[in-house]
Amino acid sequence: RGPTSRRAPTSNPVKNLGQRQDVSKDCRSTAQRTTMTDEFISDYLKPEIRVTASIQNHKLKAEENHVDNRLSATDDNRKSTTDNRIATTDNRKATTDNRKLTTDDRKLTTDNHVNNNIKSEEFSGLTPSPKFQRTNSLRDSKRKTEKGLSKEAVDALQATEDYTKVTLKTGHSQKAVKEVEGGKEQTQDTLLLQIKGKLSMQTRLVATHFSSLNAHDTYILVTSSHLYQFNGANTTVMKKSKGTEICNAITMAKEFKCMADRATILEQSRGSYMLKQFYQLLNTNSENDQVSEKLLDDEEFEQEMIRENICYKLNAETDSFELMEELSARRLKHSRLRDNEIYCFDYGPEVYVWIGKNADKSARRNAMVAGRQIFDAKQRPSWGVFERVAGGLEHSLFREKFKDWPDVNAKNVLAVKNPCAPKKDKISYAQMEPCDVHEMRRPLPEKPPGLVLEMTDVGRGTGLPTDLSQDIFGHDVETTGVEMWRITDNSYEEYPKEKYGEFYSGESFIIRWAYRVMQGGRKQDHETGRDRAAFFFWQGSDCSIKEKGKSAFLTVRVDSERAPQIPLTQAHEPPAFLQIFQGGMVTYSGKISDQKEQKHSERLFLHRGELECESNLIQLPEISPLSLRSRGCFVLQDGTHRLYVWSGCKSSRHTVAGAVCAARTLADSKLRGTRVCEVEEGKESKEFWSLFTGGKQPYPSLLQDTRSYNQSIRLYNLYEEQKEFKFLEKEYSCRAPEVTAPYPFLQSDLYENDQPALFILDAIFKVYVWVGWWPSQSHDGEAMAHTGSAVTDFTERYRLSLHTAQEYAAEDGCEVEVVRAGAEPDEFRYVMGILIGDINWGYLGEKSI
Repeated sequence: RGPTSRRAPTSNPVKNLGQRQDVSKDCRSTAQRTTMTDEFISDYLKPEIRVTASIQNHKLKAEENHVDNRLSATDDNRKSTTDNRIATTDNRKATTDNRKLTTDDRKLTTDNHVNNNIKSEEFSGLTPSPKFQRTNSLRDSKRKTEKGLSKEAVDALQATEDYTKVTLKTGHSQKAVKEVEGGKEQTQDTLLLQIKGKLSMQTRLVATHFSSLNAHDTYILVTSSHLYQFNGANTTVMKKSKGTEICNAITMAKEFKCMADRATILEQSRGSYMLKQFYQLLNTNSENDQVSEKLLDDEEFEQEMIRENICYKLNAETDSFELMEELSARRLKHSRLRDNEIYCFDYGPEVYVWIGKNADKSARRNAMVAGRQIFDAKQRPSWGVFERVAGGLEHSLFREKFKDWPDVNAKNVLAVKNPCAPKKDKISYAQMEPCDVHEMRRPLPEKPPGLVLEMTDVGRGTGLPTDLSQDIFGHDVETTGVEMWRITDNSYEEYPKEKYGEFYSGESFIIRWAYRVMQGGRKQDHETGRDRAAFFFWQGSDCSIKEKGKSAFLTVRVDSERAPQIPLTQAHEPPAFLQIFQGGMVTYSGKISDQKEQKHSERLFLHRGELECESNLIQLPEISPLSLRSRGCFVLQDGTHRLYVWSGCKSSRHTVAGAVCAARTLADSKLRGTRVCEVEEGKESKEFWSLFTGGKQPYPSLLQDTRSYNQSIRLYNLYEEQKEFKFLEKEYSCRAPEVTAPYPFLQSDLYENDQPALFILDAIFKVYVWVGWWPSQSHDGEAMAHTGSAVTDFTERYRLSLHTAQEYAAEDGCEVEVVRAGAEPDEFRYVMGILIGDINWGYLGEKSI
């Protein structure tokens, strides 16, 4: 055979890797054959055959290396297995040692028990043997050696204390005792709380006696182990609900050291053994005692309790409490408390010193002493309470003195929301509070609302002084020219200059006012700039909607200068507009065509305006004595060139002066040759009364009223916005801070708001709540639906409005009266002034409130 038959086989010569000796033999034989083959190839074979043999030789070497690698890996695995077994053996030894140590500890514990038993033997002659003592000492030394503890440490651990002879102190800590030294608190173990009221429920402390009970109220009796709620036979549901709320708060927080888990509800009308036990706690054992049936009005009780409230504030410099009149004689809000202040609240039998969380520590020490002086200054009942209340730890009796204290139980309620539920923007009226009457009574700002034109506040048309202007030197405004146009059917026409200032309730006019601004008294615009202008489009109260739209559209055509355009309605002109005519503005009723026939007939004008330069006259539709008002001034024109200026008995000097100025301006410019006569109320002549329809008749006169009317009435619009009940005070556009306005509002102002509306009118000696109506259609003619939710929402707003009016009137002790749209009494109409313009009574619809 040829040399190629000696080629090494390509298959793996190792068939059984588990037998190491066979593998070694096969490897040697393979190596020998490889060496012989190489020698034979190098000596006899050709170069081509030599290359093939070399390839085969490399393959054999690769197989040999593979076998060596597998053998080395097997050896490593066997070594690691051996190491793991050794480690397991060591772990078992460690476990055995631990068990031995545990056994030794148990033996030592047993020895200790034996020693304790020997020491507690009654016979002192029995002592352990020396052998037993040596054994214990050896074991103790062994234990100390093992644990590494010294003798002192072991003695300390084995020491015992007898706490049976230790007495714990109750009440204040040592630090607290130092703070109240000289101002010791006075509390009672048993308290009886009375819940009484209607709109502003009052919770007060009363004597813990049977005589304090009343069949018309709810009571809560608090002891260390029991809590009772007693409902009188004639009590209301609201009182019962308030009592349950207070009982829940007491049981949850364990207030007044009451450990009762729940309250026991007792009804006077249902006799039970628990009711007898309740009566016994109130110091009565007689079965003939009857609960009082005497009825005390809840509202009178509320006002009496509120008037007794006195609030003091600690002065840190003098360490004494100072009276705060603005927080006294009223029910406070929680927001009035400041965490860095200390207050003392005097509620008659109850006196509390409230200390804020951030109050000064040195002031706290003297607060109780100063509070005790207030408590001792008056003669108080023996069951009275003088207590220190820390901010954030107030109890129910103190919290109920405030009308908006946050609900402490709401913090412990976990609100779970369904993420799949649709979002609803519902208003929770239960969380809404009435308006703050102190904010409502806040004085109006000294600067009345002005008119801003081209980023400049022209004020009342004459500029602003330095103290009211943002400029350093202030600025003055000077009128340089006036032009007027009357709106016709489809266009506009120039108005005669001799008629400037004459307006008609059935017409619309365009007025161009040219003015100049002078900074610091210098005419800078005249020297370096341009004259400014503004366009007013005035609309009468009897104009139709179409005519009002024409005036706005035509104003754009007239205004080629692109100046500011300001819409105005009758009786709502700003002072800057009125001063243009310097007291010569007169508004006649109807249209121009109607007045030509009445040029020399009788007319009755109402005077408005607080300054002489802003005086204006408005013609009334009828010449009736019912139109006269004792706080205002009127101008009566007869047909014989005479003007009567009638002044009411309660009219102010500036009102009379303005009316006389307006009458003289009318006589000089438009009714030449007319004489002006002044007439005071109560001194009228027969000729004067003959000009009225029906002659002299009864009218709302204040001649017999001795009260002073030196205040302006105030009007508030109540509404809801963003889940909060708010108010917006309507401000008279011509208000002057230095004088009072007799009739700043008109009855038509109430009807121009979106309905149903709610208003509160402060008429000085009476407070009115004006309620609107449910309109069947809007002002645009669209039908309005009356859904159940809308009625519910308005009912809640109406309730809050009444609550606000009650608190507002309580400040002055006056009455509250509710009036409804379309059914206002005469007294209300006399206060609001004259009704200017026609009211669309069809808006009232078929459904009234």
